[in-house]
Amino acid sequence: MRILARTQRAAAPRRSPFFLVGAVLFALLALLSACGGGAASTQSSSNGKITITEMDYWSVPSQGATLASLFKQYEQLHPTITIQRTAVPFDSLLPKADQEAASHTLPNLLALDNPDVAAFASTGALTQLDSYMQGHFSDSDFYAGPLQTMKYQGKTYSFPVGNNDLALYYNIKTFKDAGLTPPTTWAQLIAEAKQLTKGNTYGFAFSAPANEQATFQFEPFLWSNQGDLSKVDSQQSLQALQVLTTMIQNGSASKGALNWGQPDVATQFGEGHAAMMENGPWEIPYLEQQVNLKFGVDFGVVPFPVPQAGDQPSVPLGGEAWTIPVSSDSAAVQATWDLVNWLEQPTQLLKLDTGFGYIPAIKSTAQQLLQTQTQLQVFADEFNTAKARTAVLGAKYPKVSQAIWTAEQAALSGSQSPQAALTQAQQQITTILNS
Repeated sequence: MRILARTQRAAAPRRSPFFLVGAVLFALLALLSACGGGAASTQSSSNGKITITEMDYWSVPSQGATLASLFKQYEQLHPTITIQRTAVPFDSLLPKADQEAASHTLPNLLALDNPDVAAFASTGALTQLDSYMQGHFSDSDFYAGPLQTMKYQGKTYSFPVGNNDLALYYNIKTFKDAGLTPPTTWAQLIAEAKQLTKGNTYGFAFSAPANEQATFQFEPFLWSNQGDLSKVDSQQSLQALQVLTTMIQNGSASKGALNWGQPDVATQFGEGHAAMMENGPWEIPYLEQQVNLKFGVDFGVVPFPVPQAGDQPSVPLGGEAWTIPVSSDSAAVQATWDLVNWLEQPTQLLKLDTGFGYIPAIKSTAQQLLQTQTQLQVFADEFNTAKARTAVLGAKYPKVSQAIWTAEQAALSGSQSPQAALTQAQQQITTILNS
């Protein structure tokens, strides 16, 4: 999940990450699907030339430059193909897709935040890709977690651009001076966060604004405690939310978390105002740059703390996915698939994910990347137990997520107790799941 903030530095996994698909979009896409497709906009000509239209929300200069370079290379290798890229702000992508659905001008290639794939696939607006995969890819090529993000009702509708997840960053000097080692359990996290809170430095920083980032950063606590997104009034869920509430209440985490996006959290940590933070691999380039600046900190990354020693962390998968909207132009669909297939090959995928700060979902390519970028190993290791947010809830995930982040905001602000907030969220979730 890559949620943009401030100067739109970091996405996502995330950026990695996540706004509701409107009911109007569902209705329009379902209508288009029922009419036999024809939604994708293609500029094909009788001389065999095809313009592939593409839309995404990547606005960080390094990401745009990486993608532009790959698209130019593909055009040089395929003289009959022109790629027309449109980049829109993160918050604008789904509304724009809504508008283009209404005018039958959806692009040939659409990059979606991975939790949104199921919602789009549920309308019949996306091309099923299993037949295209034959002879090129098999499910076993992918990490188990990212593979879940590609599927809807057992069928493949997307290919990961790359993936990310969450781990614990810590300030090496701060920990050394305090004689501490990075926490591995919740109890250690709470105790060390309290001990390291001094002056204008908090012990722990995380993101909990009124959007998907809050749910994304709550899920490692929930899932590592065997919690369930559909049963947030459970004891496991309450215990998970209580960890964050405790750190806010005892002053070892700032109430600024209620407004901070993930890039803001990285800024707090990078400027020395937090001894630890919860964040993803996309922040590493920023932090490495900050080391050479006035407030730069030397940092380490360790697996996310778990409830009890011996437990395995279970974190959410962020990142975007390539999707191919349904079109009656079979030549355009094939041309778009050929582009996606080319982008997923090792050389191109390594270039793309290195430029994006992602980890390839294809295991063999990820291993090549990790040989040179060892700081990403912690995040890659967590892929083995990471979860796709839509794996269980499918297209209903966005609405459930909203109920969860609303409860989290209420508990962390003190307007409701964690129990009351989760009980209210559960009432909403039950209605959503039964609808």
